[in-house]
Amino acid sequence: MSSLLTLCRPQVLACTLLLLSAETTVRAAEVPAWKFTPGLTNRFQMNQDTKVTKTGAGGDMSVDSVLTIDMSWTVKEVKPDGSAVLEQRVDRMRMSIATADGMKSEIDTDAKEDPQGQAAMAAPLLKAVTGHPFIVTMTPRGEVTDVVVPEAVAEALKNQPGAAQMGELASAAGFKKMVGQASFVLPEKLEVGKEWTSTTEAKLPVVGTQTAVTTYKYEGPVDSDGTKLEKFSAKVEVSFAGGEVTVEVPSQESNGEVLFNGVEGRLEQSKITQVTNLKITAAGQVVEQKIEQTIGVKWVPNVD
Repeated sequence: MSSLLTLCRPQVLACTLLLLSAETTVRAAEVPAWKFTPGLTNRFQMNQDTKVTKTGAGGDMSVDSVLTIDMSWTVKEVKPDGSAVLEQRVDRMRMSIATADGMKSEIDTDAKEDPQGQAAMAAPLLKAVTGHPFIVTMTPRGEVTDVVVPEAVAEALKNQPGAAQMGELASAAGFKKMVGQASFVLPEKLEVGKEWTSTTEAKLPVVGTQTAVTTYKYEGPVDSDGTKLEKFSAKVEVSFAGGEVTVEVPSQESNGEVLFNGVEGRLEQSKITQVTNLKITAAGQVVEQKIEQTIGVKWVPNVD
């Protein structure tokens, strides 16, 4: 049942991508897009804070984790149709995990010393991810049309301890699917108050298919220190089906905000907070989990 601690974590390596927009009426001709110029590099930092609390069969426990990922996207080629071939690099990853009984584990891919304890098991995968770029083809609307997963990453995923608990995410095909699903596709036209949804799925052992439906809503333009940004709200709902155990979601709530810089054609920042309560029934035993998670992404200025 320990593998259930990974439930409901949104797939985040590819991050959010966004929009820009109108005043009070639709202006389809001015729908924003990601701007691609050969050689352009955008840098982002993602922070994910997660707390998982479990009660019921097997005793009570809680786990707190903090994950920080520094990444960069470099435009390698712009095709005639306007889509771009991007080199996406994970430049640095830092992770810390602490349990209620005092166990702690930390890992930093920039550290000179090798990680110890349980963190050492994740080191080969993290080194593969940070050492080899992904090649992603994306349209100006944010549609991911192709993902090339480095062979070293595919091999590290396959050999990762606990790979069986990762389901399809432990395969190159599953990782490619994850990256493609994580992008935010711009609508063809914008209207204040208009909502739309995006659905992602992940097949996991034991619990079956996890489905996450994100509802986006355009809130209109805002001013941030003299810069005009476009604001979007986001809410996420998760569900499970087809597993060996029964996973119910008695309650869940989330709220999020995404800010897009239409002039520069890039994400400025985003933040989504989600609280999910799960009831897991297996062999007549019941486990209850509460997952509290905040994921934030922000653009980082280039430093010469």
